[in-house]
Amino acid sequence: MTRRLIERVVIAAAWCAALLILALFATMLAFLVAHAAPALDGHLLFGDADPWRAIIGAEMVWDGLWPALVGSALLTLIALAIALPLGVAAGVAQAEFDSPALRASRAMTDLLSGMPSIVLGLSGFMLIVLLRGVLPTANVSLLLAACCVALLILPYPTVATRQALLRVPAALRLACDALGMTRLQAIRHVYLPECRQGIVAGAVLACGRALEDVAVILLTGAVASFGVPRSVFDPFEALPFFIMVTASEYRDEQQLARAFAAALLLLCLSALLFTLARRLQGKSDQ
Repeated sequence: MTRRLIERVVIAAAWCAALLILALFATMLAFLVAHAAPALDGHLLFGDADPWRAIIGAEMVWDGLWPALVGSALLTLIALAIALPLGVAAGVAQAEFDSPALRASRAMTDLLSGMPSIVLGLSGFMLIVLLRGVLPTANVSLLLAACCVALLILPYPTVATRQALLRVPAALRLACDALGMTRLQAIRHVYLPECRQGIVAGAVLACGRALEDVAVILLTGAVASFGVPRSVFDPFEALPFFIMVTASEYRDEQQLARAFAAALLLLCLSALLFTLARRLQGKSDQ
């Protein structure tokens, strides 16, 4: 009787925890929508600019969130394109091979995962300062910010790949050996497809971290007003930077509502990228 009661209590607590997460998210979403409502109109993204001309880059947007939305998306995609291949390769090396250098690499990866993002931002800023001694035109840019953010999110795909490979069943490894496959063949054709779900989970976590971080881009390329960047060597606007600046310097309730609208837009962009990652995972599993 006591054992059955304990099981029911544990199950009820698990249900309550799951429903609490749902309730907290719904409350946060309702709070954002309520405070962003005054700014949710046809001028939110493009301001007074023509939407189609703004999308194709024929007209600048100075009083809308379109440049910040595009800047955040570009920053995340470039950073992910840099970090994901490097992270998967590093995770494979750390899980499948062993040497003093790789053991040190594992320790450095764990250390990097806990490093404050402002340190990476300062490193990127100092890099530009040093480069200006050789190349006077060197400046903060989207590419520099993406490289620093890629370094920030690198531990996520690395650790996810490493842990997923360490959980590959021993029977699967023995089967690869019995078929005469080399280690690289087994990694490419068997282990990595088996670990696909863990790698995608790491990429999703990296994507979320890249979208929300503001300390790195604060020092490496984000500006308050620039428009859509024409190249990776231009400064850029970003939604987290816009939220931080507007929330700390707003002059009226309408400006504060725009900050809440930007936060809601950032949440929608994050959900869109997560959904895209899940759909790609589902297609690869078929």
